[in-house]
Amino acid sequence: MKVCIAIEKFDPAVGGAERYCWDLAHYLEDKGHSVAVICMQACDVLNSAITVRRIRPLRFPQGLRHLSFALLHRRVARGMPDYIHFCVGNTFFMDIYQPHGGVHKAWFERDSLRTAPSLRPWLTLIKRLGLKDMVQRGLEWWTFRVTRPRVIAISQMVANDIRNLFGYPSERIRLIPNGIDQVKFSPDKQVKRREVRSRFGLNDGDFVFVFVANNLALKGYGVLLEACLRIEPRNFKVLVIGPAARKDQAKAQPLGGTIVFGGRAADLEYIYPACDCLVHPSYYDACSLVVLEALASGIPVITTTANGAGMFVGAGGRVIPPADPAALAQAMREVCAGKVVFNQAPVFKNQDAVFAEVEAFMLPGGKP
Repeated sequence: MKVCIAIEKFDPAVGGAERYCWDLAHYLEDKGHSVAVICMQACDVLNSAITVRRIRPLRFPQGLRHLSFALLHRRVARGMPDYIHFCVGNTFFMDIYQPHGGVHKAWFERDSLRTAPSLRPWLTLIKRLGLKDMVQRGLEWWTFRVTRPRVIAISQMVANDIRNLFGYPSERIRLIPNGIDQVKFSPDKQVKRREVRSRFGLNDGDFVFVFVANNLALKGYGVLLEACLRIEPRNFKVLVIGPAARKDQAKAQPLGGTIVFGGRAADLEYIYPACDCLVHPSYYDACSLVVLEALASGIPVITTTANGAGMFVGAGGRVIPPADPAALAQAMREVCAGKVVFNQAPVFKNQDAVFAEVEAFMLPGGKP
């Protein structure tokens, strides 16, 4: 099998989609398939048999970068007719589409909840007139209305959004959620609980919620602060892991020492089990890995219906509406009071098992 993967940045350090494509390319090559990658930038591959073809789209503004990448990718990919073309977004020439970041149309609707209702119609209109949004809406419309590839959805929410927003046939969609390393993320990592808590100035007896995000606003940081203000007494701490700017820290001042800023961390596998619950009130997530990691680490999770990973939470937490501080406050009270009983983490597939499913789906005759 010959597979061509399209991704703007073929670099595992950039993000989730980039890491996914990097790992998938090396998995397929190791299984004996021929793999090519079309990208605008890349780091050195671990397997020299992987062919990297760099194209040069316009870099700025971002909307033109996405559009020019899609056009250049199409020109190169059409010259590779014997390849199966796989992409994760910002292209419109493909055989298999895995919208790793979810459905843009759904994201746009749910992300608008961050805006005050009185301003929402105006700011929504301004964003819709922006070049980046027009390009991404156009590429997505073309994908589902014209190209009509086979689709890999990483959560049931994403599959439902594609069906409901585009009338896409279910027989062209395959649900293959992301995998997780359950050796790395496991309750066994509680052996460093005291050490981790000491690092962040947390006491053994503190009830600790952990909030993990690179984009604090999108993941519901503001909703979390509002929820905390509604809870009295505040007999808990919230450990924020991620880059919190000065303005983010200033917003937490009314809460005194309830919010603890831990900055970036490279050892989340030890941080999760050192805490008592992950709180992730996201406005939109196709399938948040932090939710899977926390559940695998043996702690309950509070997240929203706008997060595809909510399908895994079950009795091990609470799934609430997005942008609802009252519902979040109630869920946090219930967890603190021990009303959420976390018996056992869901059974997740590891990454190789996930890629084996993707490989079978790619093969000629592979069906949803």
